[in-house]
Amino acid sequence: NLNILNKKSITLPLGEVKITRKIENLLIIFRSFTNENKLLSQNKKRLFESEKKEYTFRSLVSLCQNINNIKNKFKNFNVSLEIIDDNSQKNVVNQMQDICIKHNISFKINNLDITKYEKRMNFRDNSRMLAHNSHIVQSKELALKSEFDLLYFVEDDYVHEEDALIEMIYSYQKLASQFNDEVVLCPTDYPYLYTQAKNTKVFLGEKYHWRKIDETLCTFLTSKHIVEKNWDNFLSMCTYEHYPFESPLHEIYKKELCISPIPSIAIHCTNINSIYGLSPNKNWKKIWEENKI
Repeated sequence: NLNILNKKSITLPLGEVKITRKIENLLIIFRSFTNENKLLSQNKKRLFESEKKEYTFRSLVSLCQNINNIKNKFKNFNVSLEIIDDNSQKNVVNQMQDICIKHNISFKINNLDITKYEKRMNFRDNSRMLAHNSHIVQSKELALKSEFDLLYFVEDDYVHEEDALIEMIYSYQKLASQFNDEVVLCPTDYPYLYTQAKNTKVFLGEKYHWRKIDETLCTFLTSKHIVEKNWDNFLSMCTYEHYPFESPLHEIYKKELCISPIPSIAIHCTNINSIYGLSPNKNWKKIWEENKI
């Protein structure tokens, strides 16, 4: 590895990319929900057929391991974890605390307060959808109030490779410096984006190739500047009905470069038959087993 954060990015044999986009810190906003085992909009089992809390725990373990890898790799780099939990049972919250403490992670757990947001919702739907949308709004408002530069919004059914966040930080810095603009990074190579013959672009990140995409779900890394610039779209996604739900995100990607890795650096543990999960060319079970408590 010839790269040095905030100094240089070298890809053999292409040479050095001048780093103009400095990165000093990262806030990870982790949304957890463990009170139901079924998926939000479908009554189907997830990959590995475990209780929902097990996905939350393994996703959190993978993030904590990534945070420690960042701390070991980048000196004087501030990374923090904020968990917004949707009213899980006390023993589940205690387990999440234990995971973070065991990994010596700087963290904070906030409880979702739906009452702050329910009057702002302009749709008729069930209580689960109300909580889901309020969860997202609370995460975005937390990001706006923070002093962090990079923001990683992540749902609790994504289990990460051990070097996923290092790859994302290096690649963000390199590509933002090349294009002199902010970008959006999705950690998952969604198979549904291969079902149509759309034009794309391919870039060299740190160790992975990344390709331009125009759709994501709600897990992605970007800058505070992007959130501020596109705040109306982010808010609209949660307070009005859209089909699909993420349509306002897709509108953002018409203006902002959004990319995903080839292959995935995180697996999405959704319905085994879903086109949104099961990224190609990955050993899903290996990643799952590596992040058990």
